[in-house]
Amino acid sequence: MADNGKNCDQRRVAMNKEQHNGNFTDPSSVNEKKRREREERQNIVLWRQPLITLQYFSLEILVILKEWTSNMCNV
Repeated sequence: MADNGKNCDQRRVAMNKEQHNGNFTDPSSVNEKKRREREERQNIVLWRQPLITLQYFSLEILVILKEWTSNMCNV
């Protein structure tokens, strides 16, 4: 029993912070990702990329209609 506990302690000590805490991400990488996503959203406007904007609009309309019809069927 004690031998088994000793192995667990050794494994626990050997773990680094990323393994111990799960998904550890660097704050600078998170900020960089947010900055890139913000820039991408700013570039998606009707006068710069009309086809992509219309594609997203039509997909969003389909999602809204699907939710609306499912809500109407549940009433």
